[in-house]
Amino acid sequence: MSRELERMQRQTRQKLSTAKDALDNVSSYINHGLNMMADEEKRVAEISHNAPALIDEVDRQFSEKTKLTYTDIKLLFLAIAIQCARQYLLTNDSFRLGDQGSLPSNQRGDKLMSSLLSANPLIPPTKAEILTGSVPYDAIKTGAHVSGTGLSGTTHRYRTLGHDPILGWIFGTANILTNSLTKYDFETFQVKNMTIIRHYPLGTLGMLQNATDYVSKDSSLLITAVGRQAIHFGSDYFTKQGLPVPLIATVNNDLAKAMTGGSIDLWSVTRGVALSGLINALIACIHRLFYREEIDGSQSLYEVRTRKILSYSNAIATTSNVVITAFSGDLKRLDVGGMLVTLHRLISDQKFIHDIKRDFLKNEICKMVVGDQYNFMEGK
Repeated sequence: MSRELERMQRQTRQKLSTAKDALDNVSSYINHGLNMMADEEKRVAEISHNAPALIDEVDRQFSEKTKLTYTDIKLLFLAIAIQCARQYLLTNDSFRLGDQGSLPSNQRGDKLMSSLLSANPLIPPTKAEILTGSVPYDAIKTGAHVSGTGLSGTTHRYRTLGHDPILGWIFGTANILTNSLTKYDFETFQVKNMTIIRHYPLGTLGMLQNATDYVSKDSSLLITAVGRQAIHFGSDYFTKQGLPVPLIATVNNDLAKAMTGGSIDLWSVTRGVALSGLINALIACIHRLFYREEIDGSQSLYEVRTRKILSYSNAIATTSNVVITAFSGDLKRLDVGGMLVTLHRLISDQKFIHDIKRDFLKNEICKMVVGDQYNFMEGK
């Protein structure tokens, strides 16, 4: 009996010892966890107290990761050189077709566009004469009852709404339908045999009303007039006087006159935009060829460097173009299309860089605040 009791006592002591060890381990884990949480609380508190300095450090890291490298700088100078060469080799008066009569008929813009549109089966054949005839807003000769229109061979492009690349689709088309001419100040004249004979009855509103009435009776007239307007835009687009920059003539006719004198028109501006954009795309493609993830980090940070190259090169090229134009006084050197691309790049690239920087700061600060995951078993 005594032996059985001793055995039971030994078993009880072993169980109590095991339970005590388990409680000690639990207590140790709890103390370890509490210490970890206390340390984490202290760490987060330190971060909150030093937030400005930490943000500055993350900002410095972003600048370091996105600064231009030696290769980037070489590509930057290449981009500047190409943009400047484009500006100075291709002035505003370069690569233009002649006006009517200044070149052989097969090289004239009006003949080229007429041949294209006359072959279009959608245009009624009975309207062919309208498509190939002269537009009334090209008239500069005046009759006995009209004088002082201010229109001449060198001024009518920017003083008539029919030549405006935007308003021309409305007023130019209506002028063709009504054989009339509308000036930049919305003064409308009646035209007969390419001669300005009088003010249009009831003015511009009367002309628009008549055009609407004609179209309501025969919708094919509208197709014909729009086609003729397209022909004329095509014939004028590449010529020396060109088409004026949209809406400028209506807002400030003196500015439109100065721009025309410098060959700053729709052709030179759109050509500048297209070539500048093409060069930017080429430089961006070349820069992407040098991307190495293990060296350059994420693609978004690398694209920040690409955007910097494009923004800097465009800004420097445009600044040099403005300085050269100002010193030479030759508006034909002014690259308005390149300026528009530069302005767009500065706005869009800065927004892109700002968004990438914001995400970078958010992610890095989040890592600092969150820290590592708790591991209560660590060291146990």
